[in-house]
Amino acid sequence: MEEIAGMVPYAATAELLSLLLFARANLAWRSAGMSRHPLAMLWIRAIVALGLLLLATVIMGYDLPGFQRSWLQLLPAVMLGMYGGLGLLLFAISLNRLPAQLVFFGGSIHLVFGTALGHLALGEEISPLAWGIIALLFACQMFIVWQDRKTWSSLKPWHRIFPFLVGLIWGTYYPLYGYLQRDYGVWDTLVLTEYGVFIMLSVAFLSQIRSQLIGLRSIENVRLMSFQALFSILGQGFTALCISWGGVVLHSILTNFSSLINVTAFRYRFKEKFDFRYLYFFLVYGLLMGLLTLFS
Repeated sequence: MEEIAGMVPYAATAELLSLLLFARANLAWRSAGMSRHPLAMLWIRAIVALGLLLLATVIMGYDLPGFQRSWLQLLPAVMLGMYGGLGLLLFAISLNRLPAQLVFFGGSIHLVFGTALGHLALGEEISPLAWGIIALLFACQMFIVWQDRKTWSSLKPWHRIFPFLVGLIWGTYYPLYGYLQRDYGVWDTLVLTEYGVFIMLSVAFLSQIRSQLIGLRSIENVRLMSFQALFSILGQGFTALCISWGGVVLHSILTNFSSLINVTAFRYRFKEKFDFRYLYFFLVYGLLMGLLTLFS
């Protein structure tokens, strides 16, 4: 555990870079093309992301994952990627249609499931300081959820479920990702799960191809999703490093900072209302992260 503890600052840095990259990528989900042809946009993103990863694999001289293993060996990672693809689909649609701050309602679920699975299933130790930070973060998030309940209750019934469903998916996805990463390694896990994301988004696109096909003809859609894919793949890579260096529990704690980063990004890009309760909460959060990094 001393070796892992010594990697906490590096893991925290990797996660911060990941959150910044994802925040930049997430702005693309609010585009006009995403409103009209969401499945086409997501499919473009899936094609570009997988293409970038395969190209990078060849350039680095690695064997392409999938050509050196049997399909039975690949199946767990690919199926996990399909699960993550479902999460991406719901997350992207949520960010397109809902206020950004409500999309991150599910952060508390991510925190709880990520911590529980990391501790119970992966055997990661949690220090008393980390337990205290987790409890305080959860309490703060519950307070924010309670304060925003009227805005949330004004949403359509199905939209109300989206934030919590996304939180559940991410909260279970990353512990499983960390588990597979132990066997497959950082790079192969990244590529193999992207196979699954591509399959899931391809199925979604093909199921609505008649209404979505026109979305593929827009150069703007292709350009926007190409940048989204680049930023999100880089972000996913840094997340993988965070999990490898610091573990799933640390990732589950650090990723809660995404709310402030994303809400701020959407505030300045799309002029959304910024609630300063989020700022106060995450200033305290930043101090807690400093303590966790210094004393882990």
